[in-house]
Amino acid sequence: MPASPDNKETRTAEYATTRGLVLECRLGFGKDGDVWATNFRTALKVFDRPETFSRELACYLRLREFSVNEVLGHHVPTLVDWDSDLLALEMSIVQPPFLLDFAGAQLDSPPDFPPEVIHQWMEDIQEEFATHWTDVNSILDVLARRYGIYMLDVHPGNIRFGEERG
Repeated sequence: MPASPDNKETRTAEYATTRGLVLECRLGFGKDGDVWATNFRTALKVFDRPETFSRELACYLRLREFSVNEVLGHHVPTLVDWDSDLLALEMSIVQPPFLLDFAGAQLDSPPDFPPEVIHQWMEDIQEEFATHWTDVNSILDVLARRYGIYMLDVHPGNIRFGEERG
């Protein structure tokens, strides 16, 4: 019987135990879930909600289908394993420059936002990334055109450059 989806700590422990993982340190947390480094040099992400888990899993499966481990020089984690009942994904750990976190992405069609919302979103990203804006725009374009992945949660924590955060 799967652990309660409401108890993320129990689901995290169950995934780790069933796979012989030791959680070494928390790499991050946010609106979608928590990410832990494991003793197998993998990252375990346990989600708060089934819909964000499903979106991220679908993106990683798409990237696996195309054997993608980098986009324009940015490393992309490789999917190692997952458990749909526990809302858990295990993936490789990547170092900057990297591209990660597809929980807010859409597959195969761009978001249906009004033009003014898209325009403001693009302006915000451009401001946040400053000198790297052209590179970020190119990465988003490659994700959409080649792989049908429309990444929406775009910030320096998810698209990191080697020399700095942004």
